[in-house]
Amino acid sequence: MERRRYQRIPVQISAIVTTEDGVRIEVIVFELSNDCLGIESNTKQRNMITPAGSFLRDGRPLSLFIGLNLPDENGQLRKIVARCHVIFSRRVSSARCKIGLRYLDFENNGQAELNRFIERTQATLMQSG
Repeated sequence: MERRRYQRIPVQISAIVTTEDGVRIEVIVFELSNDCLGIESNTKQRNMITPAGSFLRDGRPLSLFIGLNLPDENGQLRKIVARCHVIFSRRVSSARCKIGLRYLDFENNGQAELNRFIERTQATLMQSG
């Protein structure tokens, strides 16, 4: 049985991935947690992020940056940027792929912004659930 440290929150948020080579790719974040996130892409985008689905480069995990805008409690967008390692790359259909990323570190106040967004979203889900 898989045991996760943090609960995953389902979302639909546009994000920009910047690869180690400086390539910028627009993707959709489909789930967030305090330690990782999942993105969805088409196969062409996946191959730019994880060539042929490989998430290792020179024997080490691929590293990339992800930037996304999260709404705060007033509806204002707060940009967070995090450096991440790719932890999985999976094709889910002939045209769609999912990629898992684990946060390594955040720019500025990104970790706190993410935590606040997750707490608010969890509270909303519990009220509506």
